[in-house]
Amino acid sequence: MNREKHELGHEKLEFYGGVPILLVPFAVMFVGILWLGMTGAALPEAFWPMILLALLVGLILAKNKKIYIDSLIQGITSRMLAIMLLAWFMAGVMAKLLQSTGLVEGLVWAFLEIGLSIAWFPLVAFLITALISMATGTAVGSLIAASPIIFPVGYALGGDPLLIIGAIIGGAYVGDNLAPISDTTIVSAYSQGTEVDKVVKSRIRYALAAGSITIILYIFFALINSGSSSIKPPEDVAPLGLIMILVPSLLLFLMMRGRDLVEGLLYANAFGLILGLVTGLIGFKDILLVNREEFTAGGIILDGIMGMVGVAVFTIFLMALIGTLQRGGFLDWLIEKAELVATSPRRAEIVIVLATLTLNALTTAGTPSMVMLGDFVRRLGHKFRIQPWRRGNLMDACSTSIIGFLPYSVGLLIPFAFVGGMVDLAQYPNFNPVGVVPYVFYCIAMVLVILFAAFSSWGIEYMTEEEYQSEEIEIYGVQSTKNVSVSKAAE
Repeated sequence: MNREKHELGHEKLEFYGGVPILLVPFAVMFVGILWLGMTGAALPEAFWPMILLALLVGLILAKNKKIYIDSLIQGITSRMLAIMLLAWFMAGVMAKLLQSTGLVEGLVWAFLEIGLSIAWFPLVAFLITALISMATGTAVGSLIAASPIIFPVGYALGGDPLLIIGAIIGGAYVGDNLAPISDTTIVSAYSQGTEVDKVVKSRIRYALAAGSITIILYIFFALINSGSSSIKPPEDVAPLGLIMILVPSLLLFLMMRGRDLVEGLLYANAFGLILGLVTGLIGFKDILLVNREEFTAGGIILDGIMGMVGVAVFTIFLMALIGTLQRGGFLDWLIEKAELVATSPRRAEIVIVLATLTLNALTTAGTPSMVMLGDFVRRLGHKFRIQPWRRGNLMDACSTSIIGFLPYSVGLLIPFAFVGGMVDLAQYPNFNPVGVVPYVFYCIAMVLVILFAAFSSWGIEYMTEEEYQSEEIEIYGVQSTKNVSVSKAAE
């Protein structure tokens, strides 16, 4: 029995048709997700049937069914998945806490209290949503929290609806890319074998470049429309929720001091719950509410965790499917093919960027796309001694930008679901997911910045010999005996 398990654990998975057929289950899933995106239903929970269908197709194509099932289990038992799930659930609690305590309303009040003219409102909307997304780490959550509050204020006061909604969408993806608690940030770090704080610190340059371009554009539009009347915050917008900005600030402080992300999230969530109770922003029933008659439970903690279940369950199934690629030797085959194009560090980075942009355009799913590409990017980047955080940043920037201006992605469909009916289409006939695409300045700027970084090698960093050999053992289990000489000079 033990011998059978040993052999099963090392025998290669084979599909009818050879190694490339390992991609067929993924193709089935991609078609399903693409269909969901085109029909406006690209929600994580809706991805579940698609990934299950992919698993079934893989089972049919596998020559040895036992090895196939064993490869699924091996994919799920990865340490990276365990870390991501734990961090995501904790981050979900924080996002729900900040939403429930009125941080959004507090930020709106603070910015509008300055008394700027309505021409500056798109810039205000971008900065507010960026702060929200930095605090919560989720683009979708930020869009849900900000769209129904920020947009009506700006539009009612005479602001351009396309500029405002584009600013809200762009701001939501600032934190998705940069926040330590973002699911994409976590994946970009752990899929490349590095720490969250390292990828965050090293990606600030790209976010600043894209952010600077965005702010300049909003200033330009504001100056063109100068002379508008100043705006004051509505009476029903209260400032008290501003105090909750201390919660993500504590998390950032702890991470800067070298604390683990999960540890920081636990401390920050505990502090936030206590702060919310002391200030009266929430009550004990808001934290945990049990309905004994209907045998149901809710509250900030449970709702926060449940809010991450969609992406968590999908990622579990996806990691199982990725296990078949690893067991079937597909990654080695893909690296071999990529080497025909990726003959230098620069070309390797171009391959990484173009592959990530393409996969995200097909799936409109940033985190799953990064999980799928993670091992491929790590092995290809390792071959050319590219630092793990640089590889992670290339993936993350692509995954948190292009989906912000695809008219069939959740990033555009969610805000329009909230505010689409508010706008006079006779006056603004282009107010729709297609019409807003040119106005999502931040996401477009980020794509341009990361393409420039890849093609010019701007910001590239290389591993030391010790780091390279250490990662060699992590990836392949043994230290390489090949004397691979890679030039650090871009073409």
